[in-house]
Amino acid sequence: MEHTVERVFTKEILHNAASGFGIEVDEKPVGDFENYIFKGHTKDGIARVLRLTHSSHRQKNEIEAELTFLKYVRENGANAAGSLLSLNGNLVEEHIASDGTSFFAAMFEWADGKLVDRTNPNVWNDDLMFKLGKTLGKLHALTVNYPVTSARESWDEEAYLQVMLNHEELGPHTKVLLEEMSHYPRQTNSYGLIHSDLHFHNFFVNDEGEITAFDFDDLQYNYFISDIAIVLYYTAWGSKKSYEENSAYAKKQLAILRKGYETEFVLEEEWYSRIPAFLKCRDHVLYYVLKMKYEGKEEHSQRVNELCEQIRERIVNGKTIVDLG
Repeated sequence: MEHTVERVFTKEILHNAASGFGIEVDEKPVGDFENYIFKGHTKDGIARVLRLTHSSHRQKNEIEAELTFLKYVRENGANAAGSLLSLNGNLVEEHIASDGTSFFAAMFEWADGKLVDRTNPNVWNDDLMFKLGKTLGKLHALTVNYPVTSARESWDEEAYLQVMLNHEELGPHTKVLLEEMSHYPRQTNSYGLIHSDLHFHNFFVNDEGEITAFDFDDLQYNYFISDIAIVLYYTAWGSKKSYEENSAYAKKQLAILRKGYETEFVLEEEWYSRIPAFLKCRDHVLYYVLKMKYEGKEEHSQRVNELCEQIRERIVNGKTIVDLG
């Protein structure tokens, strides 16, 4: 979390927010990257998630649009942790900080299961990849007929990409990529509201191997294939295997992911040939995010610098994190 946000976040704001949703929360967050995430419980002991978002990150109408969409897909059978109402019957409650900025509170179902261990073949396997594909396919099928909202941005309006356009070294590469992708058609059968961040820290897997997706904070209008590309991107993220090994693995995973996806929704073949552009786009976004969130924080600096340098080299050389060719 940025220092400016850390300075104005207080225990009073946290407990007032929890009270508004009728829960008690642990004061230690389970996440604090772009939002503060806390685990809580109702009086009956039912686990819940409380999220607090600073107004520098999202505005109230943006969050309401996210939660309304999440409520819709959850009620229509998607494997997602649904949004829940406050005691006042609202999806979002606002709490004013000492500097006049706001924290927006929202509550969600607690997803059953736990984070997946990618080193455990009994969990991270073909069956899981099939179910990930099926989960995305269901979300996209529900997106097709969902009413358009102006409260969620399009992928090319994303602040991180806009800042990257002005980067002295990498900006020209960002510009070329965005110009290429701007020519892709925006049609309802391939473009709409998507999760856009379904990496392995944004879903739980229970003992039966079932998936529950969460963290729809990055919900945006984007091409459906982007969600598929992001799953593939993170099959190689942080891997110590060779580029060739990661690429071979990603090709295999794509075939399985697609089988699961097509049980719920079918994309035209040409979209799969465009995956490399979306892998590159992820690199551009992550480069800025890592720099913004961690630069200057000594406990992260070495590893973050290594990752940023790997990304920078791929960008300037026109490479992707894996080769699907």
